[in-house]
Amino acid sequence: MKTQFEVGIIGGGIIGQSIAYQLAKEGVSVLVLESNKIGNGATSAAAGMLGANSELENNDAFFQFAKESQRHYHVLRDELSQISQVDIQLVDKGMYKLAMTDTEAAALKDVVKHHESVEWHSKEVVLERETTLSATIKGALYIPEDGHVSPYHVCAAFSKSASLLGATILENTPVHEIKKTAAQEYTLSTPLTDFVCKNVVIANGVWSGHFFKKLGLYAGINPVKGECLAIKSNDIDLEKTIFYDHCYIVPKGDGRFVIGATMVEDDWSTVPTIGGIQSLIEKVTPIIPSISSAQLIDTWAGLRPQTVDGKPYIGQHPEGENIYFATGHYRNGILLAPQTGLMIRDLILNRKQNEDYVKAFSINRLQVQTMR
Repeated sequence: MKTQFEVGIIGGGIIGQSIAYQLAKEGVSVLVLESNKIGNGATSAAAGMLGANSELENNDAFFQFAKESQRHYHVLRDELSQISQVDIQLVDKGMYKLAMTDTEAAALKDVVKHHESVEWHSKEVVLERETTLSATIKGALYIPEDGHVSPYHVCAAFSKSASLLGATILENTPVHEIKKTAAQEYTLSTPLTDFVCKNVVIANGVWSGHFFKKLGLYAGINPVKGECLAIKSNDIDLEKTIFYDHCYIVPKGDGRFVIGATMVEDDWSTVPTIGGIQSLIEKVTPIIPSISSAQLIDTWAGLRPQTVDGKPYIGQHPEGENIYFATGHYRNGILLAPQTGLMIRDLILNRKQNEDYVKAFSINRLQVQTMR
């Protein structure tokens, strides 16, 4: 078995696989070490929303990064399909961000003044296009760019493509320790064997904090449990994703609708609760009354990695070591995966970076802000 690589990636979710794919495309020898099954963590729990406009309200570097990542999915759809023969199931039918009160309607109408890519649709227009929705709505912000993908298929497409391009991907291989063994080398200790890598990328979500402490960094990563459910119903007919108060209903095109997600902080359990699922049903019922007769297919939960300010850590060790971080993506891991892969690739290959992104996602950004 090969044990020496240019880059070792800890974490085989959608972030780690995106990075592996981009590096493998460049001919870099890449190793991905996943402690469980590929994409079995937060990736598999996500609904796949590409909500750059619906959840990110400030026109800052984070928003621009998210928009670039969202657009890059259109490139990846064809690129990954050609290499891996896996369809990432990109759906581009847009999203309705609902207003249920006059105050919410006024706030969404104000958004239109500042963003050319969105439109305000009156109650009548919305109900004409989405007849399943309740007549109690006040209208909605139409966001044509906010579609969705299948997280499972995106991760699989990245993984298979990376593998076909030469990457080594190992499941059920947890990394217990990172040791610097030479000026430009690190040993990754696993139950299987030790691997020697010139560069290391930490991309294992909520478990990244373990390595932060080992490396003398105290940037926190906290779990935020998200519970979801999937339903089927002949009485529900939706074309667009529906979003309201951090709750979404995503039509998957095969008769299924994914509804999520709760936000339970500092909960490491990945088992959904009756209370959590009930809260989602109670939030969705006023929007789609016919949900009460829907068939419940499945429930599940995952752990989102949340940083102190809600923005991910994407960048290099502050002391200039060949250790990189790509974690803390919180609610936007699926959305941000493409651009995260490109950014880490360019950092490792010493290519020119967008300095606004480097500062926004630096692991020591909070310390810098405090010093100012």
